[in-house]
Amino acid sequence: MKKECAHTRKALPKYLHGHLFKLEQIRIERHLRSCVVCHSQYQALKRSAETKQFLRDITPPEGVVQRMKESVSGLAKLKKVLYRPLWLAGIVVVAVVIYHYATLPRQLDVELDNIVKTAPTSTAPVTPVPPTPAPAPVEVAPPRALEPAKAMEPLPVTITTENDKAAIRRINEIMRGHGQLRKLRFSDTVREISGSLTAKELLTFFNRIEPAGKISYSRKRFESFPSAQTIPFVMKMIVAPTAPEQKASSAKPAPKPAEASAPAPPAPPLTAPTPTVR
Repeated sequence: MKKECAHTRKALPKYLHGHLFKLEQIRIERHLRSCVVCHSQYQALKRSAETKQFLRDITPPEGVVQRMKESVSGLAKLKKVLYRPLWLAGIVVVAVVIYHYATLPRQLDVELDNIVKTAPTSTAPVTPVPPTPAPAPVEVAPPRALEPAKAMEPLPVTITTENDKAAIRRINEIMRGHGQLRKLRFSDTVREISGSLTAKELLTFFNRIEPAGKISYSRKRFESFPSAQTIPFVMKMIVAPTAPEQKASSAKPAPKPAEASAPAPPAPPLTAPTPTVR
């Protein structure tokens, strides 16, 4: 197929102008019907030939051709006028460069000869120059090891509650919904937890657990941290002591002592029996 395409493309100009025999025309027409690429190339050649024929049939107005020839000749003259000085300038520059590089070595030789001739000749013995002692090695102190950064002291937080069971249940529920606090938990035995949150997150956490009890911490130190800085904290839960009045009211009443029985009447004194007289 590639050979047939090459043969057809080579014969397309002759086929377009009708300079082929009948059998060759039939062969090319059969290939053009089956090959899209060769057919498109044939159409392009055909349109190009039609355009050329159309341009030939156009008769230009009188004087157009003569004016075009005159303009072309004028451009040629202008080109000669413009480019001739450039050629001359280029020739001059090349000549100057060649002359400069040709005469420069001779000038250097002459200058060197003059320097040698005018240099004073001395017969004094040359004293050897003592060698310069090598400089003492400079001791370089070893670099100091970088001191480890001091860890930030955690912020102590105290939650004072009256009902510890309700407070534990509420705080654990809030911490369960946080990604960093979900592993922490208060219980009857665990009353202290530690973690780290940013100042903004810690303030939000305090606002949510505020109904569980009274929260105490150093507000001056807390406000000194930026809102995006991570702050370690230690949170401790304590139960508020009950008032003495509440203790007295909650205490059970003591049993009343039994009433003392009334004192028995005193017994009559014993008297000796009176003897009877007979």
